[in-house]
Amino acid sequence: MPNDVKEGDVPPGLAAPFAGTCRWLLAMDYDGTLRAADLDEPAPIDPGFFGLMQRLRSRGVRWGVNTGRDLPYFLEDYMEVAPFLPDFICTCEKYVYMADADGVLQPLEEYNGQADTATRELRDNVTAPYHTFMEAIKHRFTNLHWRFDAHDPLSIAAEDTDTMNYLADLIAPFLNDWENVVMQRAGRYMRLSDVRYNKGTALRRVAERWNVPEECVAMVGDGHNDLDMFRAFPDGFRAAPGEAHPEVLEFLEAHGGYIAPRGGVMQALQHWRKNIIHA
Repeated sequence: MPNDVKEGDVPPGLAAPFAGTCRWLLAMDYDGTLRAADLDEPAPIDPGFFGLMQRLRSRGVRWGVNTGRDLPYFLEDYMEVAPFLPDFICTCEKYVYMADADGVLQPLEEYNGQADTATRELRDNVTAPYHTFMEAIKHRFTNLHWRFDAHDPLSIAAEDTDTMNYLADLIAPFLNDWENVVMQRAGRYMRLSDVRYNKGTALRRVAERWNVPEECVAMVGDGHNDLDMFRAFPDGFRAAPGEAHPEVLEFLEAHGGYIAPRGGVMQALQHWRKNIIHA
């Protein structure tokens, strides 16, 4: 893959050919969901996944990845193991890319531009007080190991998920003074984001473009940021792997979602195939 791909570029490669009407939409979180959480897995993406996606195309299923990763970081990992691109990609929990008739994933420039403007304004307003707040936490809680992202002043990476869980509680009071700012979390990573742009709003834009009704949208995810897309489509199929964050599992248990056995993402997809789309 070219190493000069940037957010907003047309991703190199093509989605698999698709003909007819998009009747069903499947959105997969990447890390810990489509991609195995164990980085030492010999096959980070289940070998049967891409075959299943090909078989379901005749039923009008289009699929994509909805991730907190930026576009270069996602493609660098994904294209090492995948035979084709998804039909759509949502990156950084806000930017959208969708396949055209030739399988080329085009950025939704107007929507992505709006999200980009909101992000720049947020950084201009929030970065200085946020960093001051976090420096106080660093000096007070010296046992917590975390760092700011080198490219995003509103993102941090903690040593592990437990550390991030603890940090999230410490950071929550900061948000009380910023009604348009929310915390987006996934595992040991967290960023502050504009409340108007998240995995749910990005996926809704995809569904609207392809005229897919809410009840025909399926979502699988394991982290806090996936709750936004679960909440955006209450009539859709919502699922998580068994090792998802406890709050995600609690949400699905309370709202009739599907929880797969540990490591059983493919089982969730087979359940959707057999019981929802009857394929």
